[in-house]
Amino acid sequence: MVGRYMVVHIPGNDKILSLAEVGVYGDLAGNRAVRGAATQSSTSGDWFAEKAIDSNRGLQQLYTGCSSTLNQTNPWWRLDLRDVYRVSKVVVTNRRDCCTEQINGAEIRIGNSLENNGSNNPICAVIPAIPAGESYNYSCGGMEGRYVNLIVPGDMKTLSLCELEVYGEGPCLKGSFVKMQFNSGNDLTDPSMRENVLKQLGSALADRGLTDVTLRWTQTPERVIQKGNDDKRESVLSTFVNEATLHLDPASSLFLPHHVTPRKC
Repeated sequence: MVGRYMVVHIPGNDKILSLAEVGVYGDLAGNRAVRGAATQSSTSGDWFAEKAIDSNRGLQQLYTGCSSTLNQTNPWWRLDLRDVYRVSKVVVTNRRDCCTEQINGAEIRIGNSLENNGSNNPICAVIPAIPAGESYNYSCGGMEGRYVNLIVPGDMKTLSLCELEVYGEGPCLKGSFVKMQFNSGNDLTDPSMRENVLKQLGSALADRGLTDVTLRWTQTPERVIQKGNDDKRESVLSTFVNEATLHLDPASSLFLPHHVTPRKC
């Protein structure tokens, strides 16, 4: 079905409509890049990064419609899609005026990490060459990611880009819930102690970039008595098995530790 409006309606008199959440999913065709934010490793003159996502292929004939870095080691250009998408293809348009070889060898990388400015994310494709002013399609097979990077490996390289388009499905990630279980020697049956533990955990997560996080106990910690035999003397160790649930917003969830997997599309 095609439409701009989606209505939930209950026919009849004296009815009440209550909704906790409404989600709409579908193949929303269009270039995802235009709603993103672009940046690059350096900028040559007024060849700003955002010129590569202005949706104006007509300017590809002129240098004024392209982005370009300075001559440097491993120059990169990055697009933040603002949400996680399943990318089906990336379309790259090369400059027409000159220097078409600058795009040669560029790697298209897609993922959720900003490590090494996003250049460590998985590779979708490597661009051998694109003729002057031409647009080439690169299939990414539904790779999931928030960031789309182009990087030209090597010394004394320049990355010029006249247009980059991203097509795919999403957003894939609305939010994440992560459960943690750990042991503690503290008496976590004490509400003030439990609150203090959550504050410490929240502070540690903030140091790692997780700022929009809600922490709460999903159950009262249980006390477990563990007996051991040390030098023929019986010792009793009291520990508490605790569980916390974390709610992470779409932006924060992208920075989860590597062992936590966000909900897929």
